[in-house]
Amino acid sequence: MVVVVAVAGLAPAHAETLASLVRPLAGAEVDWSVGTVTASAGAAADMRMPSPDAARPGAERRARAAAIEKLRAALRALPLRGNERLSEKQVATALGHANTARSEYQSNGGVVLWVGVRFEQLLGSASVTTTATTTATATTTATEPVALAVAAMPLELAPWMVAGGKEIVLGRVRYHHGPPPAGAISARRDDKGRLVLPRGSEAMIDRLAGGPVVIYLEKVLP
Repeated sequence: MVVVVAVAGLAPAHAETLASLVRPLAGAEVDWSVGTVTASAGAAADMRMPSPDAARPGAERRARAAAIEKLRAALRALPLRGNERLSEKQVATALGHANTARSEYQSNGGVVLWVGVRFEQLLGSASVTTTATTTATATTTATEPVALAVAAMPLELAPWMVAGGKEIVLGRVRYHHGPPPAGAISARRDDKGRLVLPRGSEAMIDRLAGGPVVIYLEKVLP
């Protein structure tokens, strides 16, 4: 079992490591360690309204609409794997599930909102198990995360993995910097950008297809 604990008062080096996995993208912010994409926007109060309380609902609607548009731009730019990006249908579906993560209400009726989605809300039918000749939806229901140790790779929403002639899409991925826990499975990145499991790990492939995965990286590639 892999347990990740967030502790206040982190040492500077640890704080820097975490910050490197929180990255701006098209006006939003992607946290690759927890799997979220978040955008913020504010709206001033309509001063024609009789009071701040009367102005606040309209400001909230405008702030959310502006945050959603930032989120839309970020989701369109989010790296799925390699040069692939989410489809417009996946983006639209994810935006329909966007939640208000935080809000600040100003005394004059203005509003600032943070709106976000989780990685699992983005993929839809993108997570599939494939072989050279067939494609099938992953049905694994594993809940305990599997730890992978990878020397270097770019941050991708759903990287390919291959073992024993079978390819899968990792659909529930998080990233961490630093040394992996005991028992982590080493994987290397091949010239096609796929993560390759070591010989003898082929039995893990189906579990990895549908279950959560934590990738421990020594270096993040551009």
